[in-house]
Amino acid sequence: MSDAWQHAESFSVTNVKMLDDDVLCDVTILAGTDKREMRCHRFILASRSPVFYTMFCGSLPETGVVEIPDVEADVFQQVIRYLYTNDIVITPESVMAIMYMANKYDIQQLTKCCQEYLEEKMSVENVCVILDQAVKFEEKELEKKCYLFIAENSTEVFATEGFQVLSRGTLETVLAKEQDNHKLKPEDIYIACAKWAKTQCLMESPSDITNAKLRAKLGNLVDMINFCKMTYDSFIDNVSYDNILTGDEKVRYLQDIRKETTKPKSAFVVERLLIVTSSWTYGGFQDGISFRVSDDVTLCGVALYLPCEIGQVTGSLTVLQGQTPVLSQTITLQYRPEIKYEIIIFSSKIPVRSGTIYSVRQTLLGTKTYRGENYRGKQCVQGVEIEFLELNFGQSDNGTRLERGQFHGLMFEK
Repeated sequence: MSDAWQHAESFSVTNVKMLDDDVLCDVTILAGTDKREMRCHRFILASRSPVFYTMFCGSLPETGVVEIPDVEADVFQQVIRYLYTNDIVITPESVMAIMYMANKYDIQQLTKCCQEYLEEKMSVENVCVILDQAVKFEEKELEKKCYLFIAENSTEVFATEGFQVLSRGTLETVLAKEQDNHKLKPEDIYIACAKWAKTQCLMESPSDITNAKLRAKLGNLVDMINFCKMTYDSFIDNVSYDNILTGDEKVRYLQDIRKETTKPKSAFVVERLLIVTSSWTYGGFQDGISFRVSDDVTLCGVALYLPCEIGQVTGSLTVLQGQTPVLSQTITLQYRPEIKYEIIIFSSKIPVRSGTIYSVRQTLLGTKTYRGENYRGKQCVQGVEIEFLELNFGQSDNGTRLERGQFHGLMFEK
């Protein structure tokens, strides 16, 4: 029985055999800036791409050697083999270059493959690589998706190796958006930027890294870090000891921290519900509500409804940042004639960062209490927007919802 390659069942197998062995190839293409030579078949290219069809079969067909300098040779070779075999390996590093060529030559199925890859494979580890590629190839919609993904996962993304190899321009944009979101502590931003600078210096000159070179590499990026929001101890532990900043810069930032910490704080209460009525019952189930703010503040307490009849309720109160508990304390609420709610001061104040979702939950037992109705909507108090949300983590299975139930309001300091 013959083992001739022409006997292969798959048309793609015989196609790529003719490509690899330069059998009847009738066009030479010089791809990339290095003008790497590739021999192909006009028939295959024209049958898979309307643009190649016009190039070879239009009114002014290409007849000689074709130069394609804007697609690097390795990517061009991958896409050409895809046209022959309908198979390609896409990676975070190559996806944007492949999609660029797929769009340029109107290879719609390959464009779709790239889009599906990006939707399915975008992760904390690769989003920075994808973002840099999106910026390079001016894929604006993809840029928006990457920036949104980073904003939603900033803590994890800033700690990745991908973050350390971001281009400087893209990093500046990421930091600018983080300034609007305020999700990260400034010390975490500084640590991530210092690692970025070290990685960039290592790539340029691995044997000659100095603090002066790290500072030069950071450049004006340090102006995008809100050092005054650090504590004195945090600045000393995370910034001062590594000696990247100059002595004058350290003094200036420490002075800013001192001014911030000695600034007088003003407390304010944001009421959630408009009407207070009765009554609300408890059976050991949980009530909860979530919220977010537009600027960094401190959460000091919560306004809880008191019993509407003689007696008391007692149980646990928990505050969460995302899904992480940051405060837990036991509370007891006593009946007080004519008093419908009481502000419970927390055992410790909680720093609240803008854009992050926080939750307050309570599980109580006891007599009936007052309840609230008619959500007031998003409010702006002392320049801070406060928006309440349905409970973000856990079940509010005792009945509290955005429009009604427990938690009359919250107490903040700014």
